[in-house]
Amino acid sequence: MNTNMNEVDSAFVNCTLSSNSSWIGDVHEDEYYSIVEVTETTILPAFVGFLCSTGLVGNILVLATILRSPKKTVPDVYMCNLAGADLVHVTVMPFLIHQWARGGQWVFGNTLCTIISSLDNCNQVACAVIMTAMSLDRYLALVHPFRLMSLRTRSKTIWINLFVWAVSGVLALPAWVHSEVLRFPDGLESCSMNLASRRALLWYTIYQTMVAFFLPLSLILLCYLLILCYTWKMYRRNNKAHQYNTSVPRERVIRLTKTVLVLVSVYLVSMGPYHVLQLVNLSVLRPSLAYHTCYYLSVCLSYAASSVNPFIYILLSGHFRLRLRTAQRLTLNPAAQHSTL
Repeated sequence: MNTNMNEVDSAFVNCTLSSNSSWIGDVHEDEYYSIVEVTETTILPAFVGFLCSTGLVGNILVLATILRSPKKTVPDVYMCNLAGADLVHVTVMPFLIHQWARGGQWVFGNTLCTIISSLDNCNQVACAVIMTAMSLDRYLALVHPFRLMSLRTRSKTIWINLFVWAVSGVLALPAWVHSEVLRFPDGLESCSMNLASRRALLWYTIYQTMVAFFLPLSLILLCYLLILCYTWKMYRRNNKAHQYNTSVPRERVIRLTKTVLVLVSVYLVSMGPYHVLQLVNLSVLRPSLAYHTCYYLSVCLSYAASSVNPFIYILLSGHFRLRLRTAQRLTLNPAAQHSTL
């Protein structure tokens, strides 16, 4: 996730230095800078570091469980790719944490700056596209189980995910082109996006929020809405016919509804505030303490998505928990694997 933290802070510094006022909202300027500095160099790195650790464990657990399963399904391929994207995401976090902890100073060189920023951006797009593809796959599996069955094979799903990664890499090209180490007048060298004008920043922000959030979210919501409409329609039809032992029982309807609501809610809560504030930031000339607080919270939430995703999948999927126990048993007793073949 490309936070553009330095662009926000540099714009804020330029604005405040040109002003004669020593107050920002209800907070004195010196106190304001002190609060922002402590948040950026201590609180934010510590919290994101915690998310990095939990995300590393959770995504490795998901990958290990699926890869050790003898029978891998189409959803497994999507989950592997989503966990892989989240895993790459959490592995680039330490570089960003290090920059925050040093007050924005980047010490790893220009090449690594470009690579880390681009991978961060690419994974953000990839996660959104993979979730969209998963939603479409669920729609086809539930609403049209006998149509397009030739597309819902494991081998073709692997090719679909390879295509998703290729598209994500192309969509992240602006980050590859514009990410570099910037030197500020005070001597600070920071890894950020080098956008020449506010117009370029405007178009990049709109592009990024549309590609990585609003467009995928629209497709995800559409798929889930169609799924829910179909499922409730089938339930009402079966209920009228007094067919209680149907393929769509009440318990399944309720469980599906809860799953859909949780997944969509987590996606909205984790990614929505950050992308909305990216758009709001375009019109903010003097960020207040409240604005910075909201921005920091949105950054934490956006990084939390990569850490929370595997645990949500574990909690919502009883089948996955069964496979996890099986994988643990096979790890502790490899001979048991041969007895099950």
